[in-house]
Amino acid sequence: MPEADGPIRLPSILVASDGHHAVHAPPDLDAGVLVRDTDLATLIHRAASDCPPQAVDIDSVAGLGSDDYALDFVTGRLAIPIVLTRRPQLAGRAAARGNMGLLHVFAYDSTGLRRSLEGHPRSDGVGSVVTPGLVILHLREDELSAIPRPILAYGLIDTVEDARACLAVADAIVVRPGLAAKLAAELVGAGARD
Repeated sequence: MPEADGPIRLPSILVASDGHHAVHAPPDLDAGVLVRDTDLATLIHRAASDCPPQAVDIDSVAGLGSDDYALDFVTGRLAIPIVLTRRPQLAGRAAARGNMGLLHVFAYDSTGLRRSLEGHPRSDGVGSVVTPGLVILHLREDELSAIPRPILAYGLIDTVEDARACLAVADAIVVRPGLAAKLAAELVGAGARD
């Protein structure tokens, strides 16, 4: 159970995967794997593999509900400690059970940031997913300070420069495996120069 191991920690980088292929977070990065846009059978397979996910975007898993039973299954049986969701109640329940819930906050869509934040649980263990992630660089200070932390910047981060810039503002980012490899190579190269 998460309580025995202490609070759940969000790694700085989540490497996005649909779970159909093994994706390992580069060992030189503070990173984990996020499974999204997949189906339940693939999620179960990936959770039992040598590269289990640390996070799941629960609303994007076909065949899996977004209710208490699904949450129990994902955090209990599959032991995935970080749950991303569009549902405030589900994010709150994840945190209440000793896991981390991250609520999607849509920055510049028709919902609007303010309205998107109105339903946020604003409790311990519940952070925010800013979607799309790259817009975090364009939020005003008052907008950024209104978003409950930890903040995960999710989407449109495709270059090393964008990743670095977003990490300077957000607590964590979501990137594709190729960009994670570039970030790890850059980190190793910087270490060799020191």
